[in-house]
Amino acid sequence: MFAKKNVVAAAALTLLAVAAHAQVTVYGNLDVSVGRKQVLGFDGNGDLTKVSSTNVDSSDMAESYIGFKGQEDLGGGLKAIFKLESELGVDTGAAAGDTFWNRNATVGLAGDFGAVNLGRFENLFKLESAQFNPFGSSATFSPSARLGLNKGTLGFLASSIVGGPVNFGSTDGSWSNGVSYVSPNLGGLTLSVQTSMKEGAKGDAANYSGGATAVSANYTAGPLALSAVVGEIRSASATPAATPIKDKAVLLGASYDFGVVKLFGQYGQDKLVAKATDGSVKPKFFQLGGAIPVSEAGSVLLSAGQTKVDIDTPAASIKTRAISAGYNHNLSKRTSAYAAYINERTSASSAGGSGSETTNSVAVGVRHAF
Repeated sequence: MFAKKNVVAAAALTLLAVAAHAQVTVYGNLDVSVGRKQVLGFDGNGDLTKVSSTNVDSSDMAESYIGFKGQEDLGGGLKAIFKLESELGVDTGAAAGDTFWNRNATVGLAGDFGAVNLGRFENLFKLESAQFNPFGSSATFSPSARLGLNKGTLGFLASSIVGGPVNFGSTDGSWSNGVSYVSPNLGGLTLSVQTSMKEGAKGDAANYSGGATAVSANYTAGPLALSAVVGEIRSASATPAATPIKDKAVLLGASYDFGVVKLFGQYGQDKLVAKATDGSVKPKFFQLGGAIPVSEAGSVLLSAGQTKVDIDTPAASIKTRAISAGYNHNLSKRTSAYAAYINERTSASSAGGSGSETTNSVAVGVRHAF
């Protein structure tokens, strides 16, 4: 018995030593809410309408996911690093996203030169969008995500008008087959480059080649933060674009923390060019917002934004305006409760007619980070 206890103890100490050496961390975020949601659709006559439902949903305020990250000291200031992150649907317990490790699946090296990673990673447009608005990456309540990254009604309406998918969603997720570089902090300035390789996916007369590239610059000086991202996206993987559209995108962001309020602002523009056609479509987006501390644990969140796009063929115009309000209360360092509301008004006009509709969604939820 004594020998068995020694073996178990030795094995436990070995595992602890390995874990400490590898410095592996398990972490994540769980966000679940209950609320009343409204979304746009079309009725049997082709008229714009809305559908309401009461839901228990995951990731209303922030994406729910589980992650593993770690590093190994290779000596001389060089480290091996890795990250694996999978989005979760807390409401159903199912994995979310188009693949299991849909957020990040990277391995790389870091040192005084910065960090280089290979694999799949969240793209710079998504990261910068979340940083410069008070609702972060919320696909439900952030005007930046819904209008700037087009998780809301704009892409749906544009697809319906032109009779097929429209590549408005190219900046909203993660890129595969990628190489990324993040520089060290250069006196407050950080530079980043990402590319998704087209590999063997060459274009032809009907399609652009696959792949995407983005470059960003972030500057921080005390309470001031500035950001600029530019990129060209044909697809987010090594395949020809599912729709023959190339997106040249720009996203600018700024924030300033006055203490009594932190202000946010963003402006973005896409230039969408279809293969073998003349002209382009240029959606334009802006967002203004603020986070107002009202107690040591609570903050009021406010944000408003708008996206407008004019389509030449067929002739159409779409405009969506969103106003969001919320309250977040920290119950501890890792747990918070929130309530949020968004009002979205969308108008569309085309040769077949015009119309407008307003949707309202509200939810209360809880988040826990681990």
